[in-house]
Parts: sequence; C-alpha cells; structure tokens
Amino acid sequence: MKVSSIFVTALSGVATMAQILPQASSRHQGLPSGYSVSNLTWTGSVTKNGPDMSFNGSSFQDIEAQILKVNPNFSWDDENTANVTILTTSVKDHLTCDPNNIWWAQVFRIQQGIDYLKGKKGACSMGPGPRVCTRISCSYKSAIWWCNDNDHSIKEDCSLWSDYAQDIVNSCQTHDASSRVRGQEFSTNNWNVMVGFDDDHC
Repeated sequence: MKVSSIFVTALSGVATMAQILPQASSRHQGLPSGYSVSNLTWTGSVTKNGPDMSFNGSSFQDIEAQILKVNPNFSWDDENTANVTILTTSVKDHLTCDPNNIWWAQVFRIQQGIDYLKGKKGACSMGPGPRVCTRISCSYKSAIWWCNDNDHSIKEDCSLWSDYAQDIVNSCQTHDASSRVRGQEFSTNNWNVMVGFDDDHC
C-alpha cells in the first residue's frame, strides 16, 4: 500500500509539473507582448556536394551545433557546402527605432551577432504567424529576431538577416556612453527583423 501511495503521489507531481511547464515556456521575456516563439529550420548541404539536409533549432547557434555533429569539418566558407539558392522577392520596406515594448541591447553585442550571421548560407524557414518570431542570434542578453507576420510559413535566404540587423545598428544606436540599440526593420514580404534586449537563456 505504501508503494502504491508513493507511486500515485509521484504521478500527481508529474501531472502538476506538466500543467505548469507549458505556461512557463509560452512566455518569453525578450519579445513584445502578443508575440510568440517558433523554432528555425535551416536547409542546405553539410558535406561536399552532398544532399540537402534540414535542421531545426531554437537559434542559428543551435542549428550550427547540430550540423557540426554530422560533419565536424563543416565550414560556411566552403563553396561546396550549404549552397541552396533562394530567389527572394523581398525588398526592405521601412525601419523604426522606437518599436513597442522592445528594450535596449548593447551595440557591441548586437554587432557580434551580426558578424556571426554574415556569410551564413542556405535556406531558412519558419512557421506561420502573425507575430511569430525565431531568435536567430543571442548573446549577453542582446538578441536578433526574425519575425513572421504572414498567416503561412516563409522561406528566405539566411544571408539577408545580417544586412537588416546592420541597418538597425547604423540607424538606431544611441551614439552616447551607454552605446545601446533597439529597432525593427520590415520587408515587403511581411516579415521583419528585430533587435533588442533578451534575458531568456541568452
């Protein structure tokens, strides 16, 4: 009887945790109110002249770690890998340096994220929106997000992000001792890139 009681108690505890965890994961401190989080999917070749493969992760750093497990010698500079051609019709639409409910990030850390994203090839996709974002880079509480405002999934050339994020840094940084930045640049294909503070495992 004691064993049965312990087992039932344990199951009750698990059930309670199962009810709590989804609520915690649905909140994300770095995103404005009304936005939700989606994983990123990257597609490309990870071996010389090899077939296209797809990887899914919470950030580009996460996806890169998965790629290196498949091919420890993988390099973004290798012309024979990661080559997936995406013919984008997207054009930059407008930029705001005062987005709602996005907190300031450090310019230096955002620039590090931009430098990390430069040269990343392949096709990147995410699920339908609107107001759904995937965190493509984050370090020291400074994040770069890719957000989808369409009601369908989207796929774009991964190399676009660093250019959008660089526009935000160039146009929106404070140019004072605090050296902070936040901003959001929109494309004509109804997606955008956000830059700002994020303290959720970042």
